[in-house]
Formats: sequence, C-alpha cells, structure tokens
Amino acid sequence: MPRNRKIWTGALLMLALCFVTSLAFGQEAAGGETAAAKDKSLWDLLKAGGFVGWCIIVTSIATLALTIEFCVSLRRDKLCPPELVGELEALIDEGQFEEALQVCENDRCFLTNVVGAALAKVGMGYDEMVKSMEEVGSEEAFKLNAKISYMSLLGNLGPMLGLLGTVTGMIGAFTIIERTTSPTPALLARGVYEALVTTAEGLFVGIPALTVFFIFKNRVTSLVLQVGGVCSELVQRMKEVQK
Repeated sequence: MPRNRKIWTGALLMLALCFVTSLAFGQEAAGGETAAAKDKSLWDLLKAGGFVGWCIIVTSIATLALTIEFCVSLRRDKLCPPELVGELEALIDEGQFEEALQVCENDRCFLTNVVGAALAKVGMGYDEMVKSMEEVGSEEAFKLNAKISYMSLLGNLGPMLGLLGTVTGMIGAFTIIERTTSPTPALLARGVYEALVTTAEGLFVGIPALTVFFIFKNRVTSLVLQVGGVCSELVQRMKEVQK
C-alpha cells in the first residue's frame, strides 16, 4: 500500500493543481467590479489566453500524461522484476549461463540488459563481465535520465510560453491604443487578459512540472543504485559458480 501511494503521488499532485487553477480563475472572474467580469467564466478566461494559452494547455496535458506514465513505469518491479531475478539466480547457480542469457534476451528490461551484457562475456573472466556490466548500466541509467528530462523541458517551457503570451498581449493592447483615438477599457481588456491569463497558466504548469521532475530524478537515482546492486550480486554468483 505505501508503494502504491508513492506511485500515484505525482498524478494526484497534478490533478490537485488543476483544481486549484480552476478555483483561482473562478475567484478572479467573480472578483471583478463590473457585471461583465462577474459573468466571465473559466472557459472565457481560457479563451482570452489566445493561441499561446492553448499551447500552454496542451503543455499541461502532456505534463499530466508524462506524470502518470512515469508513475507506472519508473518502479523497481518494472526495471527489476522479482520473478526474473529468481529465475536468473536459479540458472546461474546451476551453471546454465546460456539459458540465463536466453532469458535476458527474451525479457528486455534494465536488469536483463545489464546482466545479459555480463553473461555474454562469461567466458572472458570476471573483470570483463564487470566492465561490460558497468558500460551497459551507464547506458541504461542515461536512458532513464533522458526519459524524465522531458518533464524538465515542459516545466521550463510553460513559464516561457506564459512570458510569450504576456508580450503578445501587451503588444495587442498597445496596438489598440495606437490605432484608436480614445480607446475604452473594454477594447484594452482583451490584450490585458491575454497577458495575465497566459502568465498564470505558464506558472501553474511550470511549478508542478519542475517539482515532479525532481521527484522522479531522485527516484531514478535510487532505482539505478538498487538494480545495480542486484546485478552486481548476480555477477558475483557467476564468479563463484565458475570457481
């Protein structure tokens, strides 16, 4: 149960953020002094963000999707299935290295890729097995870190898009001032809304995305160390069996 709670922590964080965002926009719409502001709904505010605002919304959806995917895939049971560990231990203890290598080739994961690299060098000595295991282990760790780096990208992209919306919104407002002799607040409101809404949306995406990124970064570091320890133990078993 504690492990399951940890798995869905990131997803619940994103869902809670979406609720807080809706509440914040709703309070903003209800807190205006004019009747038009009071009648403005969340949908109206989202539309006020314009094209940049919709890009931020797509970014938020991608962030939520990655969070759920990472919660499911970045687990020890996925990277180092216990049943495979038991099967490999049994085969290695019996000296059936070729059968163990076949198991690694049939079930690809972090564990089997690393152990399979060591099994492929089983006839070249313990040092070569360790060297091959370390090389493949570094590659697998790099792949995991590259995978979660997309969350960091989205976390930085959200505020940057919000800043872009701020600039384009203010440009639109000043364009109206330039073209209109006596611009009314209603004419300027569209550009100001775009500037403020996109800024808020960008921050609401960036803050949780970067938070989730660092959570998964620490998880990847921990998983790499745990799986690396299991792989080292299996290679040590190979050495003992060879003796």
